Amino acid sequence: MSINLFPELNIDDFLNAERESHPNQSLKNTLAKHLPKRLVECLQTLGKVPELTLKQLSATQQQQLIDTLQQWQIQPNGTEGYRTAEVTLGGVDTKALSSKTMESSQVPGLYFIGEVMDVTGWLGGYNFQWAWSSAWACAQAVIGKSK
Repeated sequence: MSINLFPELNIDDFLNAERESHPNQSLKNTLAKHLPKRLVECLQTLGKVPELTLKQLSATQQQQLIDTLQQWQIQPNGTEGYRTAEVTLGGVDTKALSSKTMESSQVPGLYFIGEVMDVTGWLGGYNFQWAWSSAWACAQAVIGKSK
């Protein structure tokens, strides 16, 4: 699985601007402005984020870091099972979809429903309601297009 940790930010521009204004700031603290600190620490432990200040970061290291942050490769290795499952997080950004039809604004005819979308809620069946409601809205749109 490949994850872009900075989908809406030009990391190169961000790092260059931060280096200009805060050259002695650690790379870890710089990245923690846009990522959870624990995630940055995890990336450091994995050797993906060097323990350097911004002024120490070479152009080659910066490009390697950008590649890592935009194409972070992970391999899920299991779950704790349905018994402890509570919520999913992440998925297709709802801003990229029509709220009335669940159709992609970028690829006409491509629809998304339920937990494949980046929607979370309280425990207690709300995810089921969202799955049914989004499916109904999507179905109405698809049926309407086929008439």
